[in-house]
Amino acid sequence: MNSNTLSPKNPAARALALEVLAEAQRRGASVEDLLSASLRGHPDLPRRERALLLELVQGVKRWEIRLDYLLARMAALPLKKMHPLALNILRLGAYQLLWLDRVPARAVLSEAGKLAKKRGLVPAQVGFINALLRRLAGGDLPPWPDGAGEPALALSVVHAHPEWLARRWLARYGPERAVALMAANNQIPPLTIRINTLKTEPSALITRLAREGVTAAACRFSPVGLHLTALQAAPLELPSYKEGLWLFQDEGAQLVTYLSGAGPGQRLAELGCGRGGKTTHLAEKVGNQGLLLALDYHRGRLGEARLNLARWGGAVTKILQADATRPLPIKDWSLDAVVVDAPCSGLGILRRHPEIKTRLQEADLATFPPRQLAILEQAAALVRVGGRLLYVTCTTEPEENEEVIAAFLKTHPEFHQATDPALLPAPARSLAEPRGFFRTAPDTHNLDGFFAASLVRR
Repeated sequence: MNSNTLSPKNPAARALALEVLAEAQRRGASVEDLLSASLRGHPDLPRRERALLLELVQGVKRWEIRLDYLLARMAALPLKKMHPLALNILRLGAYQLLWLDRVPARAVLSEAGKLAKKRGLVPAQVGFINALLRRLAGGDLPPWPDGAGEPALALSVVHAHPEWLARRWLARYGPERAVALMAANNQIPPLTIRINTLKTEPSALITRLAREGVTAAACRFSPVGLHLTALQAAPLELPSYKEGLWLFQDEGAQLVTYLSGAGPGQRLAELGCGRGGKTTHLAEKVGNQGLLLALDYHRGRLGEARLNLARWGGAVTKILQADATRPLPIKDWSLDAVVVDAPCSGLGILRRHPEIKTRLQEADLATFPPRQLAILEQAAALVRVGGRLLYVTCTTEPEENEEVIAAFLKTHPEFHQATDPALLPAPARSLAEPRGFFRTAPDTHNLDGFFAASLVRR
């Protein structure tokens, strides 16, 4: 089949985007997982359609709060009473009209009507969708909230962040920083990879990628990071990826691994290894003479971690499925370092995972610190005297960061905070704060928002 030809087995991006968004709403499933499954299920989807599918799904989730504000004030019917398919078709259409300049309005309206009819919506619903999108296309937009009278609501709508989060950030950062952070979260982040130093080095990989039709440039802070641009093919189809020469990882995530102090021959554990991004970096650090135990509770993530490590060449890594909030099967071991990749709200990675904006509720924040402290409790028992306990999150909120560390140290005087800037690559040492925390942010560093604290056992 010609890869540039659409067919029933190779549907258009808009139909797939609607399928992903509708299924996520119906099941409460992860948009990103459904998007990945859709791409895997349509390997012959033309490159242009793949790019549009990603743009539509991520774009709608990035701006959903703003889109819903507009739609709610233009429609006589409350959003909660709309047919879910109609609402998602409206979101897709509105996003294209307001953000995608190269898509003609008539094409947007035509495709919205086709989608509505194909999915079995009745003529009245099809007409409703068409009429509302026509008003949008004509520039008939309701006014924004009053920034002076309702500053949190105004920020929430204009920058498409939940109002509760806008309120928190206004109180903590002030209006200027809150706006800057939200604006940065709405930018499409750079395509960043980490090099497998077991198999290659930066200049060699840049040359190799150029032969594969990819332009790559060195990162600002990480010596093992590259930014990819001008790709001519799907990145995961590149031979260099399949050979394990690199993986996707934000610069902030690359840097926190250095704070473990891991080195050749050491014995380490990582609690909450997920899909194995930091695990592969730790495996490089300890080399074939050391030992790395990687634990996670989710079987699916562990399966991906195994694949990544097999591709990477992390021969000394042992993967275990375990709930790290409970006594661990390695409690009698004395390790040089334990890395806690703590479960968190993910508010530092909104630019890469915009669905968090509408999935996370303010009440959810209170559920994370008890779990984070429980994992630190288990991790502490594994660390030898003089060893390190590295706590890492990808959130902005003090309750999950500084306050967790303070609560842990209060009950564990055998540990002291010792974040050492010298462990970081020289360009990144400025990211270590004087009080001992490591922090990155989208607005100030163009990195995902990571937090880390390194504790040493006395």
